[in-house]
Amino acid sequence: MVKYHDDKQLQGGLDFMNKKKKTILALAGLLVAFSILSGCSKESGNKTQVNEGAISEDTQSKQIELSVAVWDIQTGFEAPNAANDTINNNLESQLNISIKPIQITWNDWMDKIKVWAASNQLPDIFANAIATDNPGLYQTWAKQGVIKALPEDLSAYPNLQKIFSLPSVQPLKIDGKFYMIPRMTYADSSDWALDRSIRYRKDWAAEAGYTNDPSSFEEFVEMTQAVMVKHPEINGLTTNNKSYLMTQFLGSFPELSNTRSWVKEDGKWIPSYTSTKAYTGIEQLRTLYTNGILDKDFAIQKDADGVSKFLAGQSFAVYGLPLLTIDQLSQFEKANPTVSASKAIGYMNIWPAADGKRYTFVETPYWSETYFSNKLDDVKFERALKLMDYLVSDEYLVLPQNGIEGTDYKVEDGKSISLLSDDQNLGDKYPITKNFSFLGQWNNGFIYTGKKVVNSNAEMAKIEQGVIDTFNKFKKEDIPAPINFDVMLLSTPAKNKLGSLNVVDDIVNVVIGKDDPIAQWKKIVEGYNSKGLQAAINEVNEEVTKQGIQ
Repeated sequence: MVKYHDDKQLQGGLDFMNKKKKTILALAGLLVAFSILSGCSKESGNKTQVNEGAISEDTQSKQIELSVAVWDIQTGFEAPNAANDTINNNLESQLNISIKPIQITWNDWMDKIKVWAASNQLPDIFANAIATDNPGLYQTWAKQGVIKALPEDLSAYPNLQKIFSLPSVQPLKIDGKFYMIPRMTYADSSDWALDRSIRYRKDWAAEAGYTNDPSSFEEFVEMTQAVMVKHPEINGLTTNNKSYLMTQFLGSFPELSNTRSWVKEDGKWIPSYTSTKAYTGIEQLRTLYTNGILDKDFAIQKDADGVSKFLAGQSFAVYGLPLLTIDQLSQFEKANPTVSASKAIGYMNIWPAADGKRYTFVETPYWSETYFSNKLDDVKFERALKLMDYLVSDEYLVLPQNGIEGTDYKVEDGKSISLLSDDQNLGDKYPITKNFSFLGQWNNGFIYTGKKVVNSNAEMAKIEQGVIDTFNKFKKEDIPAPINFDVMLLSTPAKNKLGSLNVVDDIVNVVIGKDDPIAQWKKIVEGYNSKGLQAAINEVNEEVTKQGIQ
């Protein structure tokens, strides 16, 4: 069985990203990628090739060591097969660099970077979520000279230049300069289409007489209750973690599916969670809870418990299972030995919102960023930028996913076919690349390109094709939630302080509360005023007018 990465890292992609964006802001994410099973072959010894256009000989003559901090990087360098990681060896050789790993983990990454910055010991290159999740700190570090500004002319780095041309990246400039490289999750903001999807047992729905997507919230409730009558031992709905509860708002007030969004009402920009339009979704969540549809333990469970319940056949639907890994397929098959997962599990297109349209989740096409210590001299900085330009290139991005063409996979009739034996996996074969590759970008959208190796597990291959088909269907039929990134990413002193609010937890408290949900929510929002809400609204509207943001 061949895996790209272990499932705790992979499925976390979006799960963790959303958990961390919930605790810092509310992405976090590890990665979303799939594990594959494969066929057999012999290795050909092909070498990966760095785009020669990105390398100038005059600055390549001297080998340069670059210290790099990205999540769990040290593990790869300490792996038994690290010295034989051909992808990384070729990268270091052709760029004439050596990578010095600086370990950070998902438990200490924020604190370590702050300590290193305070003690003037930042790595040369490091990943973190500062511009997106802590814009006040981003501005402070830029103005204090802690992090290095990128050159205004990026023509020597065409792959980076393409990223910085995106409209959603422009608000991250400080005084006209960028001080980070956004780490892309998808090519476009609308590509988050499946990340707040609803997975459900379509076989159970059909058994209860429902073969189409619900046309309203009320029909969703009726469908779920009908299924629960036939399966009285199950929960109607579980969630991956509390932040995925915001999926509910796609069917009423889609902007609030992203709690960082701002909306314009009565000529004034306000945080979406302060809008009266939030009331419908909050009431719906209370209904799901009081009617016994929403898992009574959702507020106290560990992350991914809700997914485990769904895979074990203990819930009808789940918020927060965008993709299915090979290990999760095995988990489902063990609990449901006579059921075909590809036939039983489906994506439910959420019911239309008040305007009659179906919406999908939207976020910036990136989450987190890569930074450079301001201590880098010009020669070292140039080499670091060449490294980053290669890591985000099309040539490189296929390598961590499929391996080396001719060695790990081949292309036949437009399909990528694995050449690895059953006892090989890319994570073990290229242990450094396994985590180091994420320094450039998450690359979650690779599966949608059609270039991903076809899974030799027939059931998994059907599931993966279903993911692609549903992605294309939602992209065609649904509308991305209308979120203004210019306002969402705007940084003002009072707005930055609103990051300390935990809106998701406050909504959860209303859902499980006893008082009238709307009255309870109004009281919470009023309490935000003492935490700077009105000051933030005033600052944002003044800045919007000043900058001419529409």
